[in-house]
Amino acid sequence: MRYRLLGPVEVRSPGGAPLALGTPMRVRLLAILMAQPGAAWSIDQLVDELWQGRPPKTAAGNVKTYIWALRRVLHSAGAPDPAIRAGATGYRLVLDAQALDSAAFDDLTQRGYHALRQDRCSDALRAFESALALWRGEPFAGLPGCGVLLSVRTRLQEQRSSLLEEVADLQLRIGRHNELIEPLRTQIDGDPLRERPWGQLMVALARAGRRADALTTYRKLHRLLADEVGVEPGPDLQHLHTRILRADRELLTSGTRPVEKSAPRVVPRQLPAPPTLFTGRTRELAQLTTLLLGDAGPAGTVVVTGTGGVGKTWLALRWAHDNLRHFPDGQLHVDLGGFGSSAQEASPSAVVVRSLLPALGVKPLEIPAEPAAQFALYRSLTADRRLLVLLDNARDAEQVRPLLPGSARCAVLVTSRHTLPGLVAAEGAHPVALDLPSTAEARQLLVRRLGAQRAAAQPAAVDELISRTARLPLALAIVAARAAARPTFPLQGIADDLAASRGGLAALVTDDAATDLRTVLSWSYRLLSPAAARLFRQLSLHPAADISGAAAASLGGAPPHLIRPALDELTRANLLAEQSPNRFHCHDLLRAYGKELTDAHDSAADREAARKRVLDHYLRVTRDAARRVDAGWQPVDPLPVPLDASSPTFADHRAALAWFGTEQRVLLATVDDAAAHGFDTHAGQLAQALTPLLSRLSQWHDLAAVQATAVTVAQRRGHPLVEALAHRDLALAHIQLRRFRAAHHHLRRSMTRCDQVGDRSGQASAHLHLAWLFDTEGDPRAALSHARQALTLASSIDDRRGMAAALNGLGWGHARLDEYERGIAYCERALVLYEEAEDRLGAAHTWDSLGFAHHGLGAHPTAADCYRRALALYAEAEDPCGRADTLVRLGDTHQAVGDHDTSVDLWRQALAILDRVGHPQAMVLSERLAAYR
Repeated sequence: MRYRLLGPVEVRSPGGAPLALGTPMRVRLLAILMAQPGAAWSIDQLVDELWQGRPPKTAAGNVKTYIWALRRVLHSAGAPDPAIRAGATGYRLVLDAQALDSAAFDDLTQRGYHALRQDRCSDALRAFESALALWRGEPFAGLPGCGVLLSVRTRLQEQRSSLLEEVADLQLRIGRHNELIEPLRTQIDGDPLRERPWGQLMVALARAGRRADALTTYRKLHRLLADEVGVEPGPDLQHLHTRILRADRELLTSGTRPVEKSAPRVVPRQLPAPPTLFTGRTRELAQLTTLLLGDAGPAGTVVVTGTGGVGKTWLALRWAHDNLRHFPDGQLHVDLGGFGSSAQEASPSAVVVRSLLPALGVKPLEIPAEPAAQFALYRSLTADRRLLVLLDNARDAEQVRPLLPGSARCAVLVTSRHTLPGLVAAEGAHPVALDLPSTAEARQLLVRRLGAQRAAAQPAAVDELISRTARLPLALAIVAARAAARPTFPLQGIADDLAASRGGLAALVTDDAATDLRTVLSWSYRLLSPAAARLFRQLSLHPAADISGAAAASLGGAPPHLIRPALDELTRANLLAEQSPNRFHCHDLLRAYGKELTDAHDSAADREAARKRVLDHYLRVTRDAARRVDAGWQPVDPLPVPLDASSPTFADHRAALAWFGTEQRVLLATVDDAAAHGFDTHAGQLAQALTPLLSRLSQWHDLAAVQATAVTVAQRRGHPLVEALAHRDLALAHIQLRRFRAAHHHLRRSMTRCDQVGDRSGQASAHLHLAWLFDTEGDPRAALSHARQALTLASSIDDRRGMAAALNGLGWGHARLDEYERGIAYCERALVLYEEAEDRLGAAHTWDSLGFAHHGLGAHPTAADCYRRALALYAEAEDPCGRADTLVRLGDTHQAVGDHDTSVDLWRQALAILDRVGHPQAMVLSERLAAYR
């Protein structure tokens, strides 16, 4: 069976005959399933997509009839199994990888880009042309452009336009300029504001000997842009115009790539600051330029390899900053942590979700749930850009391969202590081996830090320092910092002290015995005061390389004002870097050295006590932040120790969220580190406190990871109550990620553990989550059943907040079933309880439910009043998503009474909020607004 959507929707039997799919509504339903193959659609979701908010009363039955008819047609045509399958979460279309033409298009496109990365231009061109040959017209041709069909159509059309431009570039490179002229004109007629095809047409005309026509084409584009959008052509086209005026011989020669793409809307600038002490490496910098900036423009992957501390990252950053102009679409940077001292290396999925996709403008709720889809989205977003991607500190090829962008015009710079032969062999990466700098370059580094006069006065001592540090850049930097901090010390004395010192860093010595980094580090360590030395050792026990002054104080077991001098001393000695005020970073090599020292000099009890102190700190502060963000949140277990004077406190939820934004990655690492070192109670309690914070920021992937760890440690502790809570919060993440089957599993486990210990509050909470899950899946009757059980359980223990939430759930459920008066009665009871508890957010939810019910009764003035009350409470609670939902429904009420202008204004306010938080409903609301323009 072949399913085709790149044109009119059709299905062909194994014999090649098109199937008679039936009515237009059946075709549209099949198109919706084809738009997202494998995704489950509930009846309610299909109703919304098919009728766009205006369904007939028989809509649900009609959908089932359409499904039955389509399955019968597909099965009769020879499909061995029904392609449309029904499950607990809805209907889904299950296809083989190549059965759908859009999937084949994506596969061929990626093959082409893969070939292009390896400079196999002819193979790339064949793959691209085969992908374009699959198109038979506009995607879903003849079907209304709204909902998921519109979003998928827009995405596919953008991919096709980008691919046509890539093909035109390849054809220009092989001299097919005459053949390109008319196709490019046709392409421009279809999308006249897309600048790149105009530039390609100018080049094709110029190479065909028609310079006058090429210049006329530029003037035509100039007038068009001025008239339509009031701007001039971009700098790339302006430069191209100048080159044509000057009859640039290089431009008029086939085999060059003169036309560049316009800069994307989001331009990431993630590179860290350039290394201030960098000197020399002229040959290696030139080699990188040759490999990454060839005649055809930015392209390719380079792996810089070498021993630890040799300066791989410095070289990569120096080259990157020197060549920013070649990457107008931005620079991405990730430390992959492949050779960190404590934590495991970053997984490719975590890198894409937490760093790369957000940097490219993807909002949290827009990130797909599955890693394969995350990588595909990353490749799509980089497919038409000129980016520099710096992947620092990679462990192996498998960690890097999924992070290669989807464009041969991107440059990828990887640093690693391994040679990554798999990346070189399979992906065509170019290795650059970084050896020790020359003696002249090492002297240049020291002279730059010490000053020419001091170095010239003691040349023999400078030579000995270079010899004793084995020219290793990190060692040279530490020695230079030590000497510069003590300007009156004779350099020979420093060299003598270095020669006499022997320390310990066995895991990080180089192959050459002369390059003993341990000597340098142990010497620097021995010059520290006892307090700074102790803190340096303890910093290796911290779960992450970054640490705040407050956390360092807890780690060291002293007030912040007593720890600060030690932090300053470590910073002056280059054993710590203050990246921002009162926030510090310790290099992995130094953390490894500190770990050796603490293992050798501190007792196991001292190390455990230090770990416990910093875990106590993070738990105290995170719990305080959680309460600021969600006043109703309560921990299961009591806090081990109360807040102390060194812990930051928060005036309101804004301050709490600002702190969390800085510490989020550290806190996630802390949960894992606590679990790894046997602090299971801390790991579980910290995971509980992270739930309201991660939820408010819609960080569902991180919430899922944290709660999975919480489940593990709770099971290890044999603590069923904590395990129940972890399963419940893990289900919350899965519901938001639309992993409904997993959500059902974890809610059942949560219920089982609550039953085991007789926790009625936990049982009620699990039932409320099940009610939400079933309502989201489109089964309000099942949702009502669970809301009733939640009410019974909460009432039995006089849990007023739980009773209020259950009553509101019942009210909403009855209103969803058109039983509006019953719904109102339940909601009014809920409102009384919420107002008694002074729970603004709960009251806001209930007023919204009342508005929905009154709207259903046709009591539009009353509904509008309820909605306005909800909006006022959402504003007090500062819940943007709740406010947006209510604005939409208030707009619906105004629309129902014919007040179109007010409804459109309210929808626009809601859209602004949804866009800001990256909510998936923003697209749906945007399409609704487009219908009223």
